[in-house]
Amino acid sequence: MIITQNKISKLNLKDERRFIFSLILGITLLGLLMVYESSSIYAFKTTTDAAYFFKRQALFFILGILSFCLTLLLDLELLRRYSKEFLLFTLFFLVVVVLLGKNIGGARRWLSLGNFNLQPSEILKISFLVYCADYCSRRKNLIRSVKAGLMPLGLVLGLVCVLLLLQPDLGAAVFWVVWLLIFLFVFKAKNKHLIFIIFSGLAAMILLIFQRPYRLRRVVSYLNPFSDPQGAGFQLVQSQIAYGLGGIWGVGLGEGRQKLFFLPAAHTDFVFSIIAEELGLLGSLGVIFAFFLVFHKMFVIALVSDNGFKKGILWGVVFIFFLEVLMNIGVSCGVFPTKGLPLPFMSYGGSNLIVHYILLGLFFNASREEQAGNK
Repeated sequence: MIITQNKISKLNLKDERRFIFSLILGITLLGLLMVYESSSIYAFKTTTDAAYFFKRQALFFILGILSFCLTLLLDLELLRRYSKEFLLFTLFFLVVVVLLGKNIGGARRWLSLGNFNLQPSEILKISFLVYCADYCSRRKNLIRSVKAGLMPLGLVLGLVCVLLLLQPDLGAAVFWVVWLLIFLFVFKAKNKHLIFIIFSGLAAMILLIFQRPYRLRRVVSYLNPFSDPQGAGFQLVQSQIAYGLGGIWGVGLGEGRQKLFFLPAAHTDFVFSIIAEELGLLGSLGVIFAFFLVFHKMFVIALVSDNGFKKGILWGVVFIFFLEVLMNIGVSCGVFPTKGLPLPFMSYGGSNLIVHYILLGLFFNASREEQAGNK
């Protein structure tokens, strides 16, 4: 069924946005609870304050809401005008983090700012999104051309991927390649060009995997995590144990065992595994259904947009949220290889939570009814 602009009234648009915000707020509050549940013992051991990560996440939540409100007041035309400069600013910080970043777990992805760590790759979600939305809206008639349309954008993507690989963060590089493919499909790039990019990307990814032994071990452990349950497959094995312990009803809130130093990064990348253990299959499906409703409402709003730049913002935010949820839950279930990608609005992390509320603000800003139909 074709959805047209006339089928969604101004009142309905407001209702849709209220519904989306209410769901996101509920998801975030559940995330706050699960951050406390999954990190309290670890926090007490490392800082003697069981609520250490919870307090920080609560502060990030408040900052996220403030950022969301400020983004609603942002002039999108001004953001569009300086999209190149904004991306260059982010790329500069990606270079800085490679040279001077804080090394955690063998990766340089954070800049230390006193008691807080800034992750420039999170800011990239805003700047690269805005740049691509502007680029595709300006060159919409050239997107079907390799030389005039795809190649310049491909060079920018290549630079982004190189800087991410230097951190190293292969998962983030793959994320942006997949995201841009879907984004270009919306802007009607030729299928044969997209297929070529897919196969080229797969070849490059295979080469990069074999280039570093630890990446190859991750792939092997993904195929059979129980072949090395104490090594490369440890996280995935412990995550699957959490799913098994949870069963249908869950072991009960606060009664989970995997957070007792069995599952590493339980409050960050694998918070969904703790949800599966403590709230069971029903609780997990409830969270997935809440995300599904968010995506459905956002999809409907994006579908009726006829403005090139705002259309890019709307679809870009939808794809970022969707791919992150898909990849995070897929990793915790063992569908995808292990990748350090947080669950939006639920995993612990200041940069991630604040940036996602900014992205939500951009989506709401671009979908305001008084702007619909403007070129």
